Amino acid sequence: MRRRPPHTARAICAFALAAGLAGATLPAAPAQKKHHATAASPSHAGASKRAGAGTSALRRTRARVHYSIPVNPARRAALVEEIGDRLKEPAAHAIAYGSALDGFYAQLASLETSEHESALRTGTVRVMQFGDSHTAADTFTGEARHVFQQQFGDGGIGYSYAGHPFAGYRILGSERSQSRGWQTQGNKFLQLSDGELLGMGGIKISTDRANEWVSLDAPCSTLELQYLQQPGGGNLRFTDNDNEPVEIETNAAETGPGTFTYTCTPGDHHFEVTTEQQAPVTLFGWVATQPGVTWESIGINGAEAPLMLRWDQTLFSRYLKDDSPALIVLAYGTNEAASRDWDEESYQQRFAAIIDTLHGYVPESSILVVGPPDRSVGSRRRAWHTFTGTDRIIQAQRAVCRAHDCAYWDQRDRMGGLGSMQEWVYAGWAQPDHTHFTGEGYRELADALIADLMTDYRAYKERNPAGSETEASGAADGATGTNP
Repeated sequence: MRRRPPHTARAICAFALAAGLAGATLPAAPAQKKHHATAASPSHAGASKRAGAGTSALRRTRARVHYSIPVNPARRAALVEEIGDRLKEPAAHAIAYGSALDGFYAQLASLETSEHESALRTGTVRVMQFGDSHTAADTFTGEARHVFQQQFGDGGIGYSYAGHPFAGYRILGSERSQSRGWQTQGNKFLQLSDGELLGMGGIKISTDRANEWVSLDAPCSTLELQYLQQPGGGNLRFTDNDNEPVEIETNAAETGPGTFTYTCTPGDHHFEVTTEQQAPVTLFGWVATQPGVTWESIGINGAEAPLMLRWDQTLFSRYLKDDSPALIVLAYGTNEAASRDWDEESYQQRFAAIIDTLHGYVPESSILVVGPPDRSVGSRRRAWHTFTGTDRIIQAQRAVCRAHDCAYWDQRDRMGGLGSMQEWVYAGWAQPDHTHFTGEGYRELADALIADLMTDYRAYKERNPAGSETEASGAADGATGTNP
C-alpha cells in the first residue's frame, strides 16, 4: 500500500475553507446535433422543480474544477491519493445484509458455469438501477456496466428510454435520435397525477402525427420495443439497418402494455420506427440485450424513490415481470434528504412500501439499495457546511433493508463519512454544487461498489461451492425473459 501523505484529508479541507473556497465552473460542452444524445449532462438532484434540466457535459477524462483562488497542487494531489487509497481498501461488511443478494450471485455463478462448459455465454443476467440524477447521467452506471461486463460478458445496454426524451439524455455504448414531433411526459413529474401511463421507467414520448421517427444505434442480439396499446393507436414501421420494414400495430381494444420482440444477428444495429398515419402512438423504451450481463440506467433528474409508486402499476409490473431482472438497484435519497415532506418515520414507511411492492412483482429478483452520498450546502457568504439532513434518510433506508430482505451499500460512508463531500470537491472529484460528482468521481464510486459486490460474490461462492448452479436454475431461466 502506498504511504499516506502527511496532510490528512480533514486538514486539506480546513485549508480550502479557510482560504475562502469560491464557486467553480466546468469547461463548456461541445456543440451537439439537435435531438442527438451524445453528451452527458449532470443535473440538479436537489432541485426537483427544475427536474429535466441539463448542464455541461461530463468527459471521460478527469473534469477540471477551476476556483477563483489558487489551488495548492501538492495538497490536491495528496487528497486525491488519500481518497483513492481509501476507496481501494477492502471495506469490511461494505454490503450490509448481503445475504439478500444470494439469488443474484447464484445467477452470476450459473452464467460463469455456462461459459466454462460451452465456451460461450448463454442468457442475460440483468441489473436495473432506478434513481435520480446521479443515475440519469449514466456516468456511475456506465462505469459499473463497463467494469461488470469485462468480467461477465457484454450483455448490452439493456433498457433505455425511447428517443431523446430530455436534454442531455444518453446511454453509453449507444446513440439515439428522434424527429421533432414527439412530446415527453414523466420527467416533469411534479405536473403528473397518480396512475400515469409511463411504462417501466417513468418516461414516455407520444405523437399523433404521421412520419415521426425514433432511432437507436446499439449492439444486441435481441431487441424489444415497449409501447402503449390503445384504441385507435397508429401503426409503426420498424427497420433494422435499413432492411425490409416490419409493421407494428399499436391499436387494441383496451389500453395496456405492448411489446415488439425482434431477434437479430449479433453486432451493431441501427433501429428505427416511424409512425405511418395521423393517430396516437406512445413509446416507452427499448431493450437491447445479448448474452452476458447488463447494468441499466433508469434515472430521472430530481426524482425521489416514492415516484415509482405513482406510475400506472399495471404497466410497471408487467414490464418488470417480463424483463425479470436478477438485481434491482435503488439509488435515491439526495432529493428526499433536502425535502421538508419527509421525516424519518414517514419516509421509512413509504420506502418499505416500495420494497414490498417490488418483492411482490418480481420475488425472484434481489434488491440492493445504494444510499445517498454526502452533501454540503452553502450560505450567502459562500461558506459550505456539511448537510446533516441525509442522516434521517440513511437511517430509514437501512432500517427498511434490515427488515425487508434488501442489501444496503452506504455510499456516504464509502466516500469517507459525514463531511467528506468538501474533500471530494477540493480534490476535483465532485462538482462545485457540493451535490454531484465529476466524471472521475462517479467512476471511482462505481468501481468501489463493483469491488465490494465482487468481494461478497467470492464469499458466496466459497459458501456454495457445489450448489450455485442448482440454486440459480429457476431464477436464471426467468432472468433471461424473452432473450436467448
